Amino acid sequence: MSELDILIWIDGNMSSPVLDLASKAADALAGSVAMYCLALLLLVPRGTRRLGILLFASMLLCDLLFDEVLKAVTARERPFAVYPAELIIPAPSNYSFPSGHTENAFILAFSVLTCDRRFGAVAAVFAAFVAFSRLYLFVHWPTDVLAGVFFAALSVYAVRLLMGKLSAGTG
Repeated sequence: MSELDILIWIDGNMSSPVLDLASKAADALAGSVAMYCLALLLLVPRGTRRLGILLFASMLLCDLLFDEVLKAVTARERPFAVYPAELIIPAPSNYSFPSGHTENAFILAFSVLTCDRRFGAVAAVFAAFVAFSRLYLFVHWPTDVLAGVFFAALSVYAVRLLMGKLSAGTG
């Protein structure tokens, strides 16, 4: 089964008004603007500042190192450009690999998991749905989404290491 076969199967077997609405919401909530705003809001209260720094720095690292570079290098067409699909969101204009929305959602999940397992579990469910929604919306290939999860984990890990080194150096 090819990646296109998976997307066609999802499109043909899972379409529903509820998933349409939820996927549109996930598209908006996991976008870079919304996620950077959340990170900035988390910087304000002292109790969430460390989480805000981790979220903001991890997203920035992922955006600059993986999204910008890999999208330009791979120049991978999006599924809707290869196969005629009816989109329910505006067509993204950039390349497909990796999935930035998936990266954002999993950066949130991995970051929150480091601070609070209960809220982290909720964030992980949200992230998993965002990843699925990218396929459901026909805007990413399955490997784009998997790469997004991997790069999110790598970014959070790298930023946590750096934050640990910086806090150890100040103490």
